[in-house]
Amino acid sequence: MTPTALFSTSHHTSKKSGVSVNPLGKVIGAEILGIDLCNPSVEDFEIVRTALNQFGVVVIRDQDIQPQDQVRFAKGLGPLQPLFYNRFTLPNHPEITIVSNIRENGEPIGIEDAGMMWHTDASFNRCPDMYSLLYSIQVPHKDGMPIGDTAFTSVIRAFHDLPEEIRKKLIGMTSTHSFLHHLEKKRSKGQLKRPPLTPEQQSQVPDVQHPVVRRHPNTGLPCLFVSEGHTSKIDGLTNEESNELLEYLWEHLQQPNYQYRHKWRKGDLLIWDNPAVQHLAIFDYGLEPRRMHRLGTAGLAPQAWVESS
Repeated sequence: MTPTALFSTSHHTSKKSGVSVNPLGKVIGAEILGIDLCNPSVEDFEIVRTALNQFGVVVIRDQDIQPQDQVRFAKGLGPLQPLFYNRFTLPNHPEITIVSNIRENGEPIGIEDAGMMWHTDASFNRCPDMYSLLYSIQVPHKDGMPIGDTAFTSVIRAFHDLPEEIRKKLIGMTSTHSFLHHLEKKRSKGQLKRPPLTPEQQSQVPDVQHPVVRRHPNTGLPCLFVSEGHTSKIDGLTNEESNELLEYLWEHLQQPNYQYRHKWRKGDLLIWDNPAVQHLAIFDYGLEPRRMHRLGTAGLAPQAWVESS
Protein backbone atom coordinates (compact mmCIF):
# COMPACT_ATOMS: atom_id res chain seq x y z
CA MET A 1 0.00 0.00 0.00
CA THR A 2 1.44 3.37 -1.01
CA PRO A 3 1.13 6.56 1.07
CA THR A 4 -1.16 7.99 -1.62
CA ALA A 5 -3.56 5.06 -1.28
CA LEU A 6 -3.36 5.13 2.50
CA PHE A 7 -4.37 8.78 2.69
CA SER A 8 -7.32 8.52 0.32
CA THR A 9 -10.48 9.99 1.87
CA SER A 10 -12.98 8.71 -0.67
CA HIS A 11 -16.16 6.86 0.29
CA HIS A 12 -15.84 3.09 0.39
CA THR A 13 -18.56 0.48 -0.02
CA SER A 14 -17.55 -3.01 1.05
CA LYS A 15 -18.18 -6.13 -0.97
CA LYS A 16 -20.62 -7.25 1.72
CA SER A 17 -24.14 -5.99 1.08
CA GLY A 18 -25.30 -3.39 3.58
CA VAL A 19 -21.84 -2.55 4.98
CA SER A 20 -20.08 0.70 4.16
CA VAL A 21 -16.90 2.45 5.30
CA ASN A 22 -17.16 6.24 5.39
CA PRO A 23 -14.13 8.52 6.03
CA LEU A 24 -14.48 10.94 8.94
CA GLY A 25 -11.19 12.86 8.89
CA LYS A 26 -8.94 14.33 6.22
CA VAL A 27 -6.14 11.81 6.83
CA ILE A 28 -7.36 9.20 9.33
CA GLY A 29 -10.64 8.08 10.87
CA ALA A 30 -13.67 6.29 9.42
CA GLU A 31 -17.02 4.88 10.49
CA ILE A 32 -18.21 1.42 9.55
CA LEU A 33 -21.95 1.02 9.09
CA GLY A 34 -23.88 -2.22 8.88
CA ILE A 35 -21.90 -4.50 11.24
CA ASP A 36 -23.57 -6.19 14.22
CA LEU A 37 -20.93 -6.83 16.88
CA CYS A 38 -23.13 -9.42 18.58
CA ASN A 39 -23.02 -11.59 15.47
CA PRO A 40 -19.94 -10.72 13.38
CA SER A 41 -19.03 -12.71 10.28
CA VAL A 42 -15.64 -13.61 8.85
CA GLU A 43 -16.26 -10.93 6.24
CA ASP A 44 -16.90 -8.35 8.98
CA PHE A 45 -13.47 -8.96 10.53
CA GLU A 46 -11.83 -8.60 7.13
CA ILE A 47 -13.69 -5.32 6.53
CA VAL A 48 -12.50 -3.97 9.89
CA ARG A 49 -8.87 -5.00 9.29
CA THR A 50 -8.86 -3.46 5.82
CA ALA A 51 -10.36 -0.21 7.15
CA LEU A 52 -7.81 -0.07 9.96
CA ASN A 53 -4.97 -0.52 7.47
CA GLN A 54 -6.23 2.46 5.51
CA PHE A 55 -7.72 4.80 8.11
CA GLY A 56 -5.86 3.92 11.33
CA VAL A 57 -8.93 4.37 13.55
CA VAL A 58 -12.52 3.27 12.96
CA VAL A 59 -15.77 3.51 14.87
CA ILE A 60 -18.68 1.06 14.77
CA ARG A 61 -21.69 3.04 15.96
CA ASP A 62 -24.88 2.32 17.88
CA GLN A 63 -23.86 -1.01 19.40
CA ASP A 64 -25.58 -2.56 22.41
CA ILE A 65 -23.09 -5.21 23.45
CA GLN A 66 -22.21 -7.15 26.58
CA PRO A 67 -18.64 -7.65 27.83
CA GLN A 68 -18.49 -11.12 26.30
CA ASP A 69 -19.38 -9.63 22.91
CA GLN A 70 -16.51 -7.14 23.13
CA VAL A 71 -14.11 -9.90 24.20
CA ARG A 72 -15.22 -12.17 21.36
CA PHE A 73 -14.86 -9.41 18.77
CA ALA A 74 -11.40 -8.43 20.04
CA LYS A 75 -10.25 -12.05 19.86
CA GLY A 76 -11.32 -12.06 16.22
CA LEU A 77 -8.71 -9.36 15.59
CA GLY A 78 -5.90 -11.05 17.51
CA PRO A 79 -4.81 -12.56 20.83
CA LEU A 80 -5.65 -10.38 23.81
CA GLN A 81 -3.00 -8.50 25.78
CA PRO A 82 -4.09 -7.47 29.30
CA LEU A 83 -2.88 -4.15 30.65
CA PHE A 84 0.03 -4.07 33.08
CA TYR A 85 -0.56 -2.60 36.55
CA ASN A 86 -4.30 -2.89 36.29
CA ARG A 87 -6.56 -3.18 39.32
CA PHE A 88 -9.64 -1.99 37.45
CA THR A 89 -10.67 -5.09 35.55
CA LEU A 90 -14.32 -5.86 35.00
CA PRO A 91 -15.62 -8.58 37.35
CA ASN A 92 -15.66 -11.95 35.56
CA HIS A 93 -13.86 -10.36 32.60
CA PRO A 94 -10.21 -9.77 33.55
CA GLU A 95 -9.39 -8.91 29.94
CA ILE A 96 -11.49 -5.73 30.12
CA THR A 97 -10.22 -2.59 31.81
CA ILE A 98 -12.63 0.05 33.13
CA VAL A 99 -11.61 3.60 32.18
CA SER A 100 -13.67 6.04 34.21
CA ASN A 101 -13.75 9.07 36.50
CA ILE A 102 -16.68 7.65 38.47
CA ARG A 103 -16.19 6.98 42.17
CA GLU A 104 -18.26 4.75 44.40
CA ASN A 105 -17.97 5.12 48.18
CA GLY A 106 -15.07 7.48 47.57
CA GLU A 107 -13.08 4.94 45.55
CA PRO A 108 -12.47 5.04 41.78
CA ILE A 109 -14.13 2.29 39.75
CA GLY A 110 -11.67 2.66 36.86
CA ILE A 111 -8.44 4.22 35.64
CA GLU A 112 -8.85 7.99 36.03
CA ASP A 113 -5.68 9.29 34.38
CA ALA A 114 -5.41 7.21 31.20
CA GLY A 115 -4.22 8.95 28.05
CA MET A 116 -3.21 12.37 29.37
CA MET A 117 -0.23 12.57 26.98
CA TRP A 118 0.11 11.55 23.33
CA HIS A 119 1.11 7.90 23.15
CA THR A 120 0.63 4.47 21.62
CA ASP A 121 -0.62 1.76 23.94
CA ALA A 122 2.01 -0.29 25.78
CA SER A 123 5.00 0.96 23.79
CA PHE A 124 7.00 0.29 26.99
CA ASN A 125 6.59 -3.45 26.30
CA ARG A 126 8.91 -5.47 24.11
CA CYS A 127 5.80 -6.30 22.06
CA PRO A 128 3.41 -3.31 22.22
CA ASP A 129 -0.33 -3.58 21.59
CA MET A 130 -1.51 -3.93 18.01
CA TYR A 131 -5.16 -2.86 18.28
CA SER A 132 -7.07 -1.15 21.09
CA LEU A 133 -10.86 -1.40 21.39
CA LEU A 134 -12.73 1.14 23.55
CA TYR A 135 -16.49 0.83 24.10
CA SER A 136 -18.51 3.75 25.45
CA ILE A 137 -20.91 3.05 28.32
CA GLN A 138 -21.40 6.60 29.64
CA VAL A 139 -20.51 9.74 27.67
CA PRO A 140 -20.34 13.13 29.44
CA HIS A 141 -22.18 16.09 27.93
CA LYS A 142 -22.14 19.86 28.29
CA ASP A 143 -24.88 22.07 26.88
CA GLY A 144 -26.26 19.03 25.08
CA MET A 145 -22.96 18.25 23.31
CA PRO A 146 -20.61 15.32 24.03
CA ILE A 147 -17.30 16.13 25.70
CA GLY A 148 -14.32 13.98 26.64
CA ASP A 149 -13.17 13.49 23.04
CA THR A 150 -10.27 11.24 22.02
CA ALA A 151 -7.80 12.74 19.54
CA PHE A 152 -5.68 10.71 17.10
CA THR A 153 -2.74 11.63 14.90
CA SER A 154 -1.22 9.75 11.96
CA VAL A 155 2.40 8.75 12.60
CA ILE A 156 2.60 7.49 9.02
CA ARG A 157 1.61 10.80 7.43
CA ALA A 158 3.72 12.72 9.94
CA PHE A 159 6.84 10.75 8.99
CA HIS A 160 6.01 11.08 5.30
CA ASP A 161 5.91 14.89 5.63
CA LEU A 162 9.18 15.35 7.53
CA PRO A 163 12.02 17.11 5.70
CA GLU A 164 14.09 14.57 3.79
CA GLU A 165 17.23 15.19 5.84
CA ILE A 166 15.31 14.51 9.08
CA ARG A 167 13.76 11.32 7.68
CA LYS A 168 17.17 10.01 6.66
CA LYS A 169 18.63 10.90 10.05
CA LEU A 170 15.92 9.00 11.94
CA ILE A 171 16.10 5.76 9.94
CA GLY A 172 18.19 3.26 11.88
CA MET A 173 18.02 5.17 15.18
CA THR A 174 16.51 3.69 18.34
CA SER A 175 14.84 5.27 21.35
CA THR A 176 14.09 4.20 24.91
CA HIS A 177 10.48 3.68 25.99
CA SER A 178 9.87 3.63 29.73
CA PHE A 179 6.78 3.12 31.89
CA LEU A 180 8.63 4.50 34.92
CA HIS A 181 9.54 7.62 32.94
CA HIS A 182 5.87 7.90 31.93
CA LEU A 183 4.69 7.81 35.56
CA GLU A 184 7.31 10.33 36.67
CA LYS A 185 6.44 12.68 33.82
CA LYS A 186 2.76 12.38 34.67
CA ARG A 187 3.54 13.04 38.36
CA SER A 188 5.61 16.14 37.50
CA LYS A 189 2.64 17.53 35.53
CA GLY A 190 0.24 16.90 38.42
CA GLN A 191 -1.64 14.32 36.36
CA LEU A 192 -0.88 11.13 38.30
CA LYS A 193 -3.91 9.60 40.03
CA ARG A 194 -2.57 6.18 40.99
CA PRO A 195 -0.28 4.85 43.73
CA PRO A 196 3.44 4.39 43.04
CA LEU A 197 4.72 1.07 41.76
CA THR A 198 6.11 -1.42 44.23
CA PRO A 199 9.70 -2.62 43.66
CA GLU A 200 8.27 -5.91 42.34
CA GLN A 201 6.05 -4.06 39.86
CA GLN A 202 8.96 -1.88 38.74
CA SER A 203 10.99 -5.00 37.96
CA GLN A 204 8.24 -6.16 35.59
CA VAL A 205 8.56 -3.13 33.28
CA PRO A 206 12.23 -2.60 32.39
CA ASP A 207 12.99 0.09 29.84
CA VAL A 208 12.99 -1.13 26.23
CA GLN A 209 14.59 0.11 23.02
CA HIS A 210 12.53 0.41 19.84
CA PRO A 211 13.31 1.74 16.36
CA VAL A 212 12.49 5.42 15.94
CA VAL A 213 10.98 4.51 12.56
CA ARG A 214 9.16 1.18 12.63
CA ARG A 215 7.76 -0.84 9.76
CA HIS A 216 4.00 -1.22 9.93
CA PRO A 217 3.38 -4.97 10.35
CA ASN A 218 0.52 -5.02 7.83
CA THR A 219 1.10 -2.28 5.27
CA GLY A 220 4.90 -2.15 5.41
CA LEU A 221 4.81 1.65 5.59
CA PRO A 222 7.21 3.64 7.81
CA CYS A 223 5.76 4.83 11.13
CA LEU A 224 7.31 7.45 13.41
CA PHE A 225 7.60 5.69 16.77
CA VAL A 226 8.40 8.21 19.51
CA SER A 227 5.74 9.48 21.89
CA GLU A 228 5.36 12.27 24.41
CA GLY A 229 4.02 9.77 26.93
CA HIS A 230 6.58 6.97 26.92
CA THR A 231 9.75 7.89 24.99
CA SER A 232 12.43 9.02 27.44
CA LYS A 233 15.45 9.35 25.14
CA ILE A 234 16.78 8.88 21.64
CA ASP A 235 19.68 6.50 22.04
CA GLY A 236 23.20 7.57 21.10
CA LEU A 237 22.54 11.31 21.55
CA THR A 238 23.39 13.58 24.44
CA ASN A 239 20.46 14.47 26.69
CA GLU A 240 20.37 17.95 25.16
CA GLU A 241 20.41 16.63 21.59
CA SER A 242 17.80 13.99 22.40
CA ASN A 243 15.43 16.43 24.11
CA GLU A 244 15.73 18.92 21.24
CA LEU A 245 14.96 16.28 18.59
CA LEU A 246 12.11 14.72 20.58
CA GLU A 247 10.46 18.09 21.16
CA TYR A 248 10.69 18.80 17.43
CA LEU A 249 9.16 15.44 16.52
CA TRP A 250 6.37 15.69 19.09
CA GLU A 251 5.42 19.16 17.89
CA HIS A 252 5.42 17.88 14.32
CA LEU A 253 3.28 14.84 15.21
CA GLN A 254 0.67 16.93 16.98
CA GLN A 255 -0.19 19.19 14.05
CA PRO A 256 -3.97 19.40 13.55
CA ASN A 257 -3.76 18.48 9.85
CA TYR A 258 -2.71 14.92 10.83
CA GLN A 259 -5.51 14.47 13.32
CA TYR A 260 -8.96 13.01 13.73
CA ARG A 261 -10.86 13.97 16.89
CA HIS A 262 -13.52 11.48 17.91
CA LYS A 263 -16.68 12.80 19.49
CA TRP A 264 -18.20 9.96 21.45
CA ARG A 265 -21.73 8.62 21.41
CA LYS A 266 -23.03 5.97 23.77
CA GLY A 267 -22.66 2.61 22.04
CA ASP A 268 -19.54 3.49 20.04
CA LEU A 269 -16.88 0.82 19.67
CA LEU A 270 -13.73 2.68 18.68
CA ILE A 271 -10.83 0.59 17.35
CA TRP A 272 -7.40 1.93 16.52
CA ASP A 273 -4.17 0.64 15.03
CA ASN A 274 -1.38 1.49 17.48
CA PRO A 275 1.50 1.25 14.98
CA ALA A 276 -0.30 3.73 12.70
CA VAL A 277 -1.62 6.35 15.13
CA GLN A 278 -1.04 8.00 18.48
CA HIS A 279 -3.88 9.15 20.69
CA LEU A 280 -4.71 11.60 23.47
CA ALA A 281 -7.65 11.74 25.88
CA ILE A 282 -9.25 15.18 26.26
CA PHE A 283 -9.98 15.78 29.94
CA ASP A 284 -12.54 18.56 29.67
CA TYR A 285 -15.41 16.89 31.51
CA GLY A 286 -14.49 17.35 35.18
CA LEU A 287 -16.86 15.34 37.37
CA GLU A 288 -19.36 14.60 34.62
CA PRO A 289 -19.54 10.78 34.64
CA ARG A 290 -17.65 8.94 31.91
CA ARG A 291 -17.19 5.17 31.60
CA MET A 292 -15.46 3.14 28.91
CA HIS A 293 -14.45 -0.52 28.60
CA ARG A 294 -11.06 -1.19 27.02
CA LEU A 295 -9.43 -4.23 25.43
CA GLY A 296 -6.11 -4.58 23.65
CA THR A 297 -4.68 -7.15 21.26
CA ALA A 298 -1.07 -8.30 21.29
CA GLY A 299 1.34 -6.97 18.70
CA LEU A 300 4.76 -8.01 17.45
CA ALA A 301 8.15 -6.64 18.44
CA PRO A 302 8.59 -3.51 16.31
CA GLN A 303 10.87 -3.94 13.31
CA ALA A 304 12.99 -1.11 11.97
CA TRP A 305 11.92 0.34 8.63
CA VAL A 306 14.60 0.54 5.96
CA GLU A 307 14.47 2.24 2.58
CA SER A 308 14.21 -1.06 0.70
CA SER A 309 11.40 -2.52 2.90
